[in-house]
Amino acid sequence: MDVIGWELVQAVGRFFAHPLTYIIPIAMLLLGYIRVKRERSTFHTRMYQAAFDVTAPLLPGFMAGLVLSIIVVAGGIAVPFAFIGLLSIVLLLVLLTGRTNWLSPAFTVSLTVILALFLPAWESGNAFVDSWLEALAQTDFRPIMIWLSALIMIEGVLIWKNGKHYTSPVVLKSTRGKWLGAHRLQRIWLIPSVMFVPDGVIESVSWWPLLPVGENGLTLFLIPFAIGTKYTIFHTLPAPAVKRAGQRVILLGILAGAGAAAVFYDPQAALYTAAFAIVFRESLTVWLNAQERTRPAFFMPRSRGVGILGVLPESPAAKVGLRPGEMIMKVNGQKVNTEKDFYQALQKNSAYCKVEVTDIQGELRHVQSALYDNEHHEMGVLLVKDRNAHPPAAKEA
Repeated sequence: MDVIGWELVQAVGRFFAHPLTYIIPIAMLLLGYIRVKRERSTFHTRMYQAAFDVTAPLLPGFMAGLVLSIIVVAGGIAVPFAFIGLLSIVLLLVLLTGRTNWLSPAFTVSLTVILALFLPAWESGNAFVDSWLEALAQTDFRPIMIWLSALIMIEGVLIWKNGKHYTSPVVLKSTRGKWLGAHRLQRIWLIPSVMFVPDGVIESVSWWPLLPVGENGLTLFLIPFAIGTKYTIFHTLPAPAVKRAGQRVILLGILAGAGAAAVFYDPQAALYTAAFAIVFRESLTVWLNAQERTRPAFFMPRSRGVGILGVLPESPAAKVGLRPGEMIMKVNGQKVNTEKDFYQALQKNSAYCKVEVTDIQGELRHVQSALYDNEHHEMGVLLVKDRNAHPPAAKEA
């Protein structure tokens, strides 16, 4: 037990010594800064502070890391240190590109597998690099493919269960030149995961690990991993669209699991499975984006009423239960059909507001709320823009 305890202490130390432990949160914070800048440019306010993009995904990411660690510990999944180093380099390069959708393990881990299969054929002439390539050449890809399958399924669950929360409202120009409202899921999860590396003081027993790792025992690591996604939703509310996207990623994880099983019979299946994961994940992204662009928009200006695109947290609108997707028909007894109508009607009573709203089922209800003194415009709703409103931030999206 003393050996295990000391290994745990060292694993935590290795986690905080890893550069990605700090680079990943910085990337998450930068994502929040870009979101806030876009929201302020479009709506003259922001939904959440930039730091929210770090704090909100933190607990789901840690829970995902716990589940992944249980899988790793139960199976005794061991990955060579050379492979972990290569994966860290791939993650760093992807983070530098700013393409959060490339942070899917279907891309990062699969690309690392492909590189680990082909790089050993290259001779650099540098003793350190050549020894590292030699270590890569001895990689057993069976535990790595199991780990990849688990990671992809965890990605799908994160998108499905956590992705529907805290999406960011955006206004974009359609292919027909009209300005439409949408919701964007763009998130990075920090996943701390336990990982075993061959050669260490943790001794194997008759039934563990499930895959042979040699006679030199195992070393315990706690490594920082990142999973990211990006999905802009036009045709419906965020929750159902994100749920379907997450379920399809889980399906990819199951198929990758079948590929991992095939590696036990044919080592070449590792290459085919990794390539398939990359192609399937990219095809899913392209297909989802095409579906969003071709289906009728959900958040768009209509002839009667103004649509709610977003509701600011802790605002009067949030307190009375207004929700994205609902239509505001009257404010203080006055019909509203444009954003200008809405704010003019609010000025009728600077201290109190009565709203007639139609929910997404078409049912009419009435709500009322006190407003902030001398700040009658701050009811806290972000509206679907008028057809002639061209927010500058929409061009970058």
